[in-house]
Amino acid sequence: MKKILITFSFVLFISVFSFQVQQGLSFTSNSDVDSLKASDRIAIAAVGDSVNSEISSVAGRAPYYLIFDGNGVFLKAIKNPSQNRRGGASSVVVNILIKESVKTVIANKFGDKMKNRLKANKIDYHEHTGSVNNILETVIKNKRSKNVQK
Repeated sequence: MKKILITFSFVLFISVFSFQVQQGLSFTSNSDVDSLKASDRIAIAAVGDSVNSEISSVAGRAPYYLIFDGNGVFLKAIKNPSQNRRGGASSVVVNILIKESVKTVIANKFGDKMKNRLKANKIDYHEHTGSVNNILETVIKNKRSKNVQK
């Protein structure tokens, strides 16, 4: 009985260890995929953390930024740490967008400071209203038609 218990414990240990190793490798490959898609990333200022949310009325103090790859696949929602900040909100947001390798950002309105910071960092910005998923479809279609024309 003792021999069976030792064998079972050994098999269980090996199984758990190999599962952990596979999870680690899986995580690495996902980040590699993210970096390949990073060049076309789109951020949308939103009032909620889902693709069904409305676009936020202000860019710098939007509650969330939804990040999508160039094909419109939702990658993640980022809670805006400068949402309730008195000053410097645009700097914080632009730094987040740079860190996320965003090339296009969408909100209802952008302040002059944020526009200047986005231009300086070569990030395109567009002002839209409506739901995130509807505007995302429009932006993706427009980008594709511009790429076809080139």
